[in-house]
Amino acid sequence: MDKELIKIDYDNHKPNASRFMSAIIEQLNGLVEQNDVTLGTAIESRIKTFNSIEGKLLRKNKSITSITDLDDLVGLRIIVLFKSDIVKVCNLIKKHFDVVEQEDTSERLSDDQFGYHSTHYTVKLPNDWLKLPTLQGLELYKAEIQIRTLSQHTWAVASHKLQYKQEDNVPVPLRRSINRVSALLETVDLEFERLLVERHEYVEHINDESSFNVDVLEKLCDQLLPAKNKYVGHENYAEFLAELALNGINKTTDFIKIVNTHLSSQIQEDQSRLINELQDPQSEDLERLHQGVFYTHIGLARGCLHEELGENHRYVTLENN
Repeated sequence: MDKELIKIDYDNHKPNASRFMSAIIEQLNGLVEQNDVTLGTAIESRIKTFNSIEGKLLRKNKSITSITDLDDLVGLRIIVLFKSDIVKVCNLIKKHFDVVEQEDTSERLSDDQFGYHSTHYTVKLPNDWLKLPTLQGLELYKAEIQIRTLSQHTWAVASHKLQYKQEDNVPVPLRRSINRVSALLETVDLEFERLLVERHEYVEHINDESSFNVDVLEKLCDQLLPAKNKYVGHENYAEFLAELALNGINKTTDFIKIVNTHLSSQIQEDQSRLINELQDPQSEDLERLHQGVFYTHIGLARGCLHEELGENHRYVTLENN
């Protein structure tokens, strides 16, 4: 296909490619939130420009019959904070998308080499999704999804800027320094994973004698409050802990007593608010409302605290935070 025909084909397919990209972003954002994946940045996305496609075909001496032959016409990048979240994201992609191809770029490197680390998937929409009216006509399109940690992304951006993608590209006097940077970034990922393991072990051994902190507060909320009310990834335990301290609640026993005393009335309040909000078509979080909840864990706990303190309830502000 010559340049003019490729350009016409590109322009014809671009609106559907944009619709395809939006559908994948929406699904990925939902999956990430539902499965407690910690993102380092918002999911990145792009549709490959025509100039970029033309340059790639020339460099690789390739020909195509349609723009939809390209695996990376649509590209997305998921940057996570913790290395263990890469496994979560990979499993979610394999479960929910039609995987055409996958690659772990680190497998190209030997143990003593530095370089670009990233996991790549080429995906299509599964047949079940394509039956939906809003997704019809998207069966030809493919997307490349890259998954990496924030540390791996730092390396990728720096190496791209410096053009040090391979060891042979690096001037000999700089190789010791560049190896040290690579090792430090890898160590960041390892230490974050160690921190997660230690935190898990700490949480497992929390008891009534433990000092009151955000991890203790979260575990107590999980134990005392209905599981369905927890808004995973959106509970601000640190702010509420400061609010508790501001109101003189510094012991786990005091917090437990307050919640146990007032929880039943707060659950009734939760259901009343639920009914009212469902009648309002402008309600912001319809998904949670349809799950039968209005208040989050912190919302329920704050309601219990307010019932206990009444007009003496003090809230955290910029002045006292």
